[in-house]
Amino acid sequence: MAVGESVAGLAVGAALEWMISDEDVLSRSLDGGLSRDGEGRISAPELLYEPYRIEREGREISMVFRDKVLSNLIGFDYYRMSAQDAVRDFMGRLRRIQEAQGDRDFLVTVALDGENAWEFYPRDGHDFLNALYTELERSPDVVSTTVHDFLEKSPARRPLHRLFTGSWINGSLDTWIGDPEHTVAWDLLAETRDWLDEYARSHPHRHEQLAGAWREVLITEGSDWFWWFSRRHDSGMDVMWDNQFRLHLRNVYKQLEAKPPSRLFEPIIVKEGQVNIQRPVTEFTPHGAADPAWSRAGRFEVSSGFGALHRPSGLASRVHYGSDQDSLHLKIESSRGHAELAEMAVTFWIYFSGPPLSEWERAQPSGKLPLAEVSAGDLGFEPGYAAEVRFDPGSAWLAVHRIGGWKRYGDPVYEAELPADGALALSIPFSVFAKGAGESLELAVAVGRGGEELERVPPSGSLGLRVPGPLVLGADPSREPMKILLAASEVTPFAKTGGLADVAAALPKELRRLGQDVRVVMPRYRQINPDLHGLKPVLQNLQVPLGAQSVPCTILEGRLGEVPIYFVDCPQFYDRDGIYGFGDDDARFIYFNRALLAMLRPLGFMPDVIHVNDWHTALVPNLLEMLYVDDQELSRIATVLTIHNLAFQGIFGFGSLVLAGLDSWGLLKVGVSHLDDIVNLLGRGIHFADIVNTVSERYAQEIQRPEFGEGMDALLSRHAHKLHGIVNGIDIELFDPERDPAVPHHYSAAEPTAKKLNKTDLRAVLGLAESDAPVIAMISRLYDQKGLDLVEQALPAIVAHGLQFVVLGAGERRYEDMLRYLAAQHPEQVSASIGFDHHLAQLIYGGADMVLMASRVEPCGLGQLIGMRYGTIPVVRATGGLVDTIRDFDPATGEGTGFVFEQYDPWQLFAAVVRAAATYRHRETWEELVRRDMQQDVSWGQSARRYVELYRTAIVSNRDRRGVLPAGLVG
Repeated sequence: MAVGESVAGLAVGAALEWMISDEDVLSRSLDGGLSRDGEGRISAPELLYEPYRIEREGREISMVFRDKVLSNLIGFDYYRMSAQDAVRDFMGRLRRIQEAQGDRDFLVTVALDGENAWEFYPRDGHDFLNALYTELERSPDVVSTTVHDFLEKSPARRPLHRLFTGSWINGSLDTWIGDPEHTVAWDLLAETRDWLDEYARSHPHRHEQLAGAWREVLITEGSDWFWWFSRRHDSGMDVMWDNQFRLHLRNVYKQLEAKPPSRLFEPIIVKEGQVNIQRPVTEFTPHGAADPAWSRAGRFEVSSGFGALHRPSGLASRVHYGSDQDSLHLKIESSRGHAELAEMAVTFWIYFSGPPLSEWERAQPSGKLPLAEVSAGDLGFEPGYAAEVRFDPGSAWLAVHRIGGWKRYGDPVYEAELPADGALALSIPFSVFAKGAGESLELAVAVGRGGEELERVPPSGSLGLRVPGPLVLGADPSREPMKILLAASEVTPFAKTGGLADVAAALPKELRRLGQDVRVVMPRYRQINPDLHGLKPVLQNLQVPLGAQSVPCTILEGRLGEVPIYFVDCPQFYDRDGIYGFGDDDARFIYFNRALLAMLRPLGFMPDVIHVNDWHTALVPNLLEMLYVDDQELSRIATVLTIHNLAFQGIFGFGSLVLAGLDSWGLLKVGVSHLDDIVNLLGRGIHFADIVNTVSERYAQEIQRPEFGEGMDALLSRHAHKLHGIVNGIDIELFDPERDPAVPHHYSAAEPTAKKLNKTDLRAVLGLAESDAPVIAMISRLYDQKGLDLVEQALPAIVAHGLQFVVLGAGERRYEDMLRYLAAQHPEQVSASIGFDHHLAQLIYGGADMVLMASRVEPCGLGQLIGMRYGTIPVVRATGGLVDTIRDFDPATGEGTGFVFEQYDPWQLFAAVVRAAATYRHRETWEELVRRDMQQDVSWGQSARRYVELYRTAIVSNRDRRGVLPAGLVG
């Protein structure tokens, strides 16, 4: 709460009885007359523990000031102690205050924010509060009261002549001012307010519109906006706060039919990566805690992971982790030395993921772990191993135990004496954890004493890494086929808005060819005609829970080639024009997630793996983890989440958790900006899925950085150990220059000469002149993300260089207009076809010499794959899947498949085009490049085999996390 003279005047004018602030504000109001000694005792207790009288303009109000130490002990420290110890400490401090009381009545005020840290207390603070009020009630020398009751008996007499302007956060206002984000936000508000003042003076009669505009201004003047703009605090919703704040300011202009300034469309908060976590850079083998090799380790800085309400103990201040081919390396820094840790009787525990106990292991002698049990939900995995580190004054001892159900079994599986100097450094062979190359290992560090957990790193979730080396799980052809269910919101040819539909159609067909039992499920939208597609009902009146009700649906079955495909038919949600963009999209797709799980047992199909795609199906891993944890069949299903479009995340309010049946678990707390305290369905999928992948290796690395991460970079970086990249393929039967009906003259890699005839036809169709110059094509959505700002700057130079340029696409109006204008200026050299025409697109691929993809961001890209299939040489920027699929042509060796430029710069683009044009003039070299590209394997075959490996990895990961065997391996 912030106060000051202006607030005092308002409070007096409102006839309030009393108000409150902090002892720091009181001290500054008294010009430093209040202080504490080295043991925390107030130098003049009568100044803090008596109410004050503030008199202004003939009226008065009482004011009390809270004891900062007592208030903060409850807010930040007592949750680490037992309820009895905390209450004993609190009452002892009260009685020390009482000793200085004399004959006066002291009012010791303890005040906390309403959203205080009760969630960090055992049982949400119930034990502490019950013990506290029980002790207060039976203590005759301490009376519990309210400010009102105390003032009735002991009215405020001590005057306060000046009320310092500040808050109970450090006695100042720097929570709301001072940071760059604060400055930008206040400037935007001031500019909007000044504009509205000026507008109101010149348009005084627009009463209704002005009232609406002033209402928007008043909303943005609320203090909470600037609290969360502070770099000291994180709401988990800072990006949403930012968007809403600027939206309200834009609404001021919209109320008055004026155009908002462009600054109001630019974010106030600049997204930054998560500073307290860093991934391992490379493999390393350290020799001792001081070895510089630790600089290549991953690192977790222990800081406030939950905003202003959580403070670490400092017993584990930093954790470093990484590996070489054979061993895990871990270093834990502490603010205390070994001798002090030994004196404190502190033990470090490190939990590791691992396989479930075998029958032989369960038969070994067991004993309960001495530390309080931590739920698998908090850790994100079911611990299979626990490493115990005990301290003696001169040494430390490591023992790794095999555990299950919070018991340790048998003798330690690994033991070592650790050096007692400096930080705690240890190495454990991966063989101890039964981990092989390519598998994931998750871990969390806990600090315990006397059976209580004092600290955990990270506060929620885990740290993870991948054992170095290639994954070999899918290489054994003798393995049994898996049962796979692929869930997607759209599948070609039934419904399509983007590339997801193509992947969801092509990948299952290839998995089927590899012998896997794969099936697909999607909603049955209005546009999907059951009769036309031969869909038959296989389940009717399937009751699917949604919130407090049950909504029935029918499950239809059809065929996608030879692959069975199921449709969730619920007219209430899906009988509409369109697929997305409805106000109840959360309910529509939560229902789809619940329905696809509800149908499995009645259908008699229990998959080993459910492969979910984007936010629309990303809740499935969360549902399996929470709602079906005790279901013997469903709990064994592993999950793989593929991210096709990171920009769309499925962000909704808390009510969506009620619909999903997940409200009793509350909001997901992962300690990551932009995700805590909101419902982000894609974020939940990333957190709970056994494996996450995206559509290229390079893009999987890029999205862990702020410039590509769409606010999810910190979460993705935290889960990098389970993040993979697999490039999409294309349907080589659909894209086949030997049979494509849109290509007049068919050709092949063995005989590509007919491609020249297609170029002649393409020029005729588009009105371009016959020329010896190459034709460079661009088939794309016309947005900045696709590099159109580079193209706009480089295109005049490309035209001046004599090349012919063909574009097909639609998007931002300014780019459409720019291309139309250039085509009108150079009709024989430039063609701009605005819109999309599949037949023309295929003709362009068949007739053009090069295809340009200058993308700023390109998760995978299909244009370069289609281009290679048709011998149309890609010119691409080095990003995402473009890097993974195109090798830069080297004229010295003749190797490469295209022309690649690195920097996002128009002249780098132009230089790559010039290199391609120069190579084109060397006919034999160019023809060899065309043949090489057409021989590249761009089919789904190789990608599908990698998905098979990924599914098997997910099964192993699920086994480790849950401590159960997968469904297909039971019995």
